[in-house]
Amino acid sequence: MEKAIFSTIFECFRLAIFSLVLAVNTNAFAQKQAAKNAEPQSRLTFAISEGGSGNLSATDILFRYEDFNKVVEKALGVPVTLVALRDIKTLRSSVATGAHALVMSRPADVLAEAVRDYGYQVVVASKEPARALFIVNKDSPLKSIADIKGKSIVVPDRYAYMWRIANAMMRDNKISMANERIRSINDQAAIGWSMEKGFFDVGVVASFSGVGRTWEKNGGRVIARSPEVPNMPLIASPKVSAARVQKLRAVLVSLESTESGKAILKHMGVVGFKETPPQTFIDLIKWLGDLEPSKG
Repeated sequence: MEKAIFSTIFECFRLAIFSLVLAVNTNAFAQKQAAKNAEPQSRLTFAISEGGSGNLSATDILFRYEDFNKVVEKALGVPVTLVALRDIKTLRSSVATGAHALVMSRPADVLAEAVRDYGYQVVVASKEPARALFIVNKDSPLKSIADIKGKSIVVPDRYAYMWRIANAMMRDNKISMANERIRSINDQAAIGWSMEKGFFDVGVVASFSGVGRTWEKNGGRVIARSPEVPNMPLIASPKVSAARVQKLRAVLVSLESTESGKAILKHMGVVGFKETPPQTFIDLIKWLGDLEPSKG
């Protein structure tokens, strides 16, 4: 009888110890998982897209942002690996799946959708806004966007940032892009060249592209400019803490205040960064209009 009582007490004690250990381990695991989900602690990835404003290789992109990445690493206090995204579909997929902790892109529309749809945080955007420019040759009879109806028009790739802006501008002027003679070319330098050769009546380029910056200086004309829109935003995954985002934002906004910072910005082709409210990006997508679900 005493042996049976002792055995029962021992078994209850053993089960109590096991339950306590299990509870402690489960709690510790839950805390670790919560910390992991809330805040990346190890190496982060930083994806960059230059869009169609140039024709940079992946190596060119990584070289251009190498020094900037060091600033980001120092601000966040963790190693950061640069990733070049040269394909718009890959960029869309990466933000939809949260593949990268940080994403920067000259075209702002995909990142604007990420802010609206996936809870990404806006870190900064370029101080220089972007515009879509409708360009013509010096001797063109066209004077305004209303005159382009029925003309041959060369634009960036379908669903690219400048394509979407041009589409919205034409829509606002009662011109349907679907009904016009449109040709898409990926490289904006090639758009400029094709316009110079007289292959098209009208071209659409980004104000921040080489063609956009020099077209009028070289004797061409701009017959329509889009409203100013966000340019080159940097966004952070929801997994990056608000405190880290705020620290990185402060560092990047102040980058132009030092000579070394100015040199980094110049190498990137950026005049500086500013804090930009999320609503700016939400308003942008509202004006552009959503892509068809099958094209997202």
